[in-house]
Amino acid sequence: MKKIIVISFVVTLFIGCKDNKQKSSSEDNNIQTELKEDAKSTDTTKTKKKVLSPHTSAMAMVGDAHIHIDYSSPRVRNRVIYGGLVPYDAVWQAGAHMATWLETNKDLTINGKLLPAGKYGFFVIPNENKWTIIFNSNWKQHRSDDYDKNQDVLRFEVTPIVSDNVTEELEYKINKTDETKGTISFAWEKVSISFPFQVNK
Repeated sequence: MKKIIVISFVVTLFIGCKDNKQKSSSEDNNIQTELKEDAKSTDTTKTKKKVLSPHTSAMAMVGDAHIHIDYSSPRVRNRVIYGGLVPYDAVWQAGAHMATWLETNKDLTINGKLLPAGKYGFFVIPNENKWTIIFNSNWKQHRSDDYDKNQDVLRFEVTPIVSDNVTEELEYKINKTDETKGTISFAWEKVSISFPFQVNK
């Protein structure tokens, strides 16, 4: 009788240990799965970097003209922009990354000169007193790396407006002033520029 009791105790003890081992193994597997998922989530978070100069655009209809400006918009981020990040008296693509471009489906008159319907690289030459505005036939280029003055279609000067307020994100606007006229403006940091245009009939 004693032998039967001892054998029953040993069998019960063995089964109990086996169940605990399986339970422990199952718990370990669950923990490992959670750790892998956390690591995967962390890796995904690391790879999703904030875009510092997002791609954007400005568009408007003025009369029969559809005008579209395409650019990348950098932030000031406490930097010295003009005379620092953007040097004076040098051609700048007036945005980040690829050159800013403007497209119009109608001829425009800007500063008393004709800008034929088409797509143009938009460049500027900043200066403390005067900015040179440039429309160049080579609209698809990286920064101003391939800029060629001989491909300029239109050039003129404007006076920059300096403000105490900071425009953190570079921004273009196309404003309609009447059925055939409008203005194109640019603002970043404490400087803004603006010039009028007219849609040709």
